[in-house]
Amino acid sequence: MFAYVGGKFRQAKWIGSQMAHTNKYAEVFGGAMWSYINGNISPKEVHYNDYNRFMVNLFACCREYDKFIPLLNNQEAQLNEVFNNYKDDILHVIHNDIPIDMPDFSLGAKYIYVITQCFSGIMSENVKFIDLKGKYRSKYYSFLDRLKKPAIQRKLEKIQTHNLSFDEFIPLVDSEDMTLYLDPPYYKTENLYAFHNFTIDHHEKLAEILNNVKSKWVLSYYEFPEMLEWYPQDKYKWVKKEYKKASMASKGKKQSVGEELLVIKE
Repeated sequence: MFAYVGGKFRQAKWIGSQMAHTNKYAEVFGGAMWSYINGNISPKEVHYNDYNRFMVNLFACCREYDKFIPLLNNQEAQLNEVFNNYKDDILHVIHNDIPIDMPDFSLGAKYIYVITQCFSGIMSENVKFIDLKGKYRSKYYSFLDRLKKPAIQRKLEKIQTHNLSFDEFIPLVDSEDMTLYLDPPYYKTENLYAFHNFTIDHHEKLAEILNNVKSKWVLSYYEFPEMLEWYPQDKYKWVKKEYKKASMASKGKKQSVGEELLVIKE
């Protein structure tokens, strides 16, 4: 739905093609939820989970888009003072551990304002406003445009939101007719993400859980040595695809290319 570190905007249709016929679908590390929003999948039951409660509240607000859109329409993008005021309001909630009564539309509007106008969509104590200087259209407006699309609204209406750790959420939805999509923080990049409890040790814990679930699943990763032990290729399907990275190419240089790995339990 919006730019976010590790987001799967460019890979969403390919990822979705690996689970096109599922009736029940859950994103365990929901993030920006591109694989559902942009993927060609139409499950009857949809679950969004994230440990970041601000992200969960945002999707709870998006689900009630008829109430959320008027609030977003009333706010002009690319205002540094507004950005800093909203950042301070979010930090006040964090520092005082104030509960969020979801959907909190005012807080959701402030959060999306901040994360669409900073680097990689990461809200933190030191997050800085990016001044586009009128050269580019704000990602805030791009998000609002998506939220107004009827096809996306129909997808959002199906979402059930959850604010749980992965080891609490997976058993909650696990069943033989469920497909899980998992896009955890990548190995040794865990600290790039905001408001998470996922450490390097949790990769092995996640593998232990996935090796024992009833659900089908699709797991996004980059390769690292332990993967062959945790997800052996004689047991699971491994699929790779190259894609152009989001960063723009420098003048005279080609745009950099990354590789996405999916490990799949069919």
